[in-house]
Amino acid sequence: MNNLDILLVNTPSANPGMIYAFEKQGIPPLGLGYLATFLKQANYSVKILDLCMPYKTIDTLIDILNNNNVRVIGFSCTTETYNVAVQLANAVKEKNPDYIVVVGGPHVSFEYESALNSNVIDYVVLNEGEISLKELCDYYLLGIGTLESLKGIAYKKNGILVCADSQPFITDLDILPFPDRELFEDISAYPMPATIITSRGCPGKCIFCSSSVLSGGRYRMRSVENVVMEFEYLKSLGYDNIVILDDTMTVSKARLEVLCNELVSKNLQISWHCESRVDAVDKDILVKMKTAGLTSIQFGVESGSQNVLDSMHKNISLKQIRNVFEWCRDIGIRANTNMIIGLPSSDFQSIEDTIMLADEIISLGGAVSWSVCTPFPGTSLWKNPDDFGIEIVDSDLDHYDLYRPILNTKYMSAIDIRNAFYAAKKSTDIKMAAKEAEDKAAGASN
Repeated sequence: MNNLDILLVNTPSANPGMIYAFEKQGIPPLGLGYLATFLKQANYSVKILDLCMPYKTIDTLIDILNNNNVRVIGFSCTTETYNVAVQLANAVKEKNPDYIVVVGGPHVSFEYESALNSNVIDYVVLNEGEISLKELCDYYLLGIGTLESLKGIAYKKNGILVCADSQPFITDLDILPFPDRELFEDISAYPMPATIITSRGCPGKCIFCSSSVLSGGRYRMRSVENVVMEFEYLKSLGYDNIVILDDTMTVSKARLEVLCNELVSKNLQISWHCESRVDAVDKDILVKMKTAGLTSIQFGVESGSQNVLDSMHKNISLKQIRNVFEWCRDIGIRANTNMIIGLPSSDFQSIEDTIMLADEIISLGGAVSWSVCTPFPGTSLWKNPDDFGIEIVDSDLDHYDLYRPILNTKYMSAIDIRNAFYAAKKSTDIKMAAKEAEDKAAGASN
């Protein structure tokens, strides 16, 4: 038996389609990488188990518990994976009720009371987890401090719910060590193994997103020097393509310009992808990003109706959307976007407008994906459904996967949303395939 202080588990979805999604876009659980490396730096023995990998199962978890003296088990979950996290926690407690089970992630940060009422979860780590989890481990494993002095956690004491004071958010992200990629077992199995986060939070206030709330309403950035050092670290591991996972990487154009200049100066020969907003870039900065290695970029567009964009507090215009995709075409950057069916103010006409905009984006060389509006915990939609005229008709959290409609709006039923989603997806998939064939033929003739 080996001693293992902390086992961190990435919880899988119950949706079988997630196996296909992993094979196409699977990435290491970087959040757990940060937690594990932070704990390792504090001299704890820690292991990451990613059950999202297709060949990992609950038997893998049980084997680790059988072969190691594990003291704390932490599950990371989203809304879609929460039920599975509870099932796994129950299996752990059945094996040994003395295991300390901790759960973190966006879902339980808002729904910690129901998590603790499951009676198989001992602690919930709220919001940003590095410091809170480390201090919880200090208390349990080393006897440092008192339970009452801990911040950023929720638990039950004598059957009474206790939500501790908030843990201050980390203002200087440079103090965090780079995630140790050796902690990810078989990292080569991920289709996109090299990922990085250069900032935390998002300045947007979209009604369907909880990112701003999770980060305390603040947008925090790593320094350019620190980001470039991690680029160099990933390059030393043999990676030539990096996926930047920031919610909105381009908020500070000043920082972005310096970063691009540094990447050009270093000549690392690394390509990269990031996510942005159409109001957070201009043509000049896109040119700089392309020169620094940017090959593709994702923009959250969501709708082709200005009224719908305004109603969701998107704070962007259709003109900005069209400009950005034209710029990306001219510069040679692959631009992608996602459209949402079933937003509260959306009707059948606005969906037609959105499909028309999607067709324009495809004609400009962009790619379009689709999802359905889902009121996740922490979002305005979840907190105030009546204000938006929506009725949540499906409470099975396994279905909160962005593809199964779980609400009625003033204009559309869940069935209407489902049918419109599949019709829109089919339409744009056909057009994207035709555009790809056309571009391929044009390239061959040249």
